Amino acid sequence: MTGFVAVMFAFVVVAFLVLMLRWTYGTGKVSGPAPDGKSSDFGLLHEVAVAASAGEANALRAVLSDANIRSTTSDAGRGRVRVLVFAADLQKARALVGPGTY
Repeated sequence: MTGFVAVMFAFVVVAFLVLMLRWTYGTGKVSGPAPDGKSSDFGLLHEVAVAASAGEANALRAVLSDANIRSTTSDAGRGRVRVLVFAADLQKARALVGPGTY
């Protein structure tokens, strides 16, 4: 009888731990940008342009790099690519990129 009680107690303890871990880590929701490219929250970065292709975005990044402006890209959906810069460089970057691209 004592062996049966010990096994049942161990089972209850493991079940309790499983439930606690499931409650703590098992929300199933992942935070972060939307995978479909519809998110507009890029933290410290701001959109300076939306290019029609990755090649066009890389060309814009090269222009910005020549002016010592750090930039990166992000998927904008439907084959388009966002070019992002820090807030301190936003006005200078928009002047270099030109109108109609953002």
